[in-house]
Amino acid sequence: MAGTIGEDFARIVALARARLTQVEITEELDPDRAILAIRGQFGDYRVFMKETISPRGRRYAFYVLEGDRVVLGLDNHADRQALRLKYGRDFAAHLSELIPHRHAPDKAAVELTGEWTAERFLTDIETLVAEL
Repeated sequence: MAGTIGEDFARIVALARARLTQVEITEELDPDRAILAIRGQFGDYRVFMKETISPRGRRYAFYVLEGDRVVLGLDNHADRQALRLKYGRDFAAHLSELIPHRHAPDKAAVELTGEWTAERFLTDIETLVAEL
């Protein structure tokens, strides 16, 4: 697991260092799981990224914060609001399913999205922030 994932993480880290300032990286590569966490600054915004890869799949969370306030969140966690949007009343049958979605400021609203990657998030961060 560590070979190609390690190379993928290295590309993501290089891109983060090119796009963000004050970058802090935490990496954990084990045979059963790989975790990459990145904290940094993009202009006046704080950025938090976390990607976990395991045999169960790929989980991610990419957040832009203004102070302690979430102004944008992209993740694929099993969020109940996102599950309700996708499955309606049958959402409880899917509680462990990873659902790609976007959080509005203060997590006040959720919309379903396609899958995001760390590279896409970092490449598009300027556009994402401009939309805030």
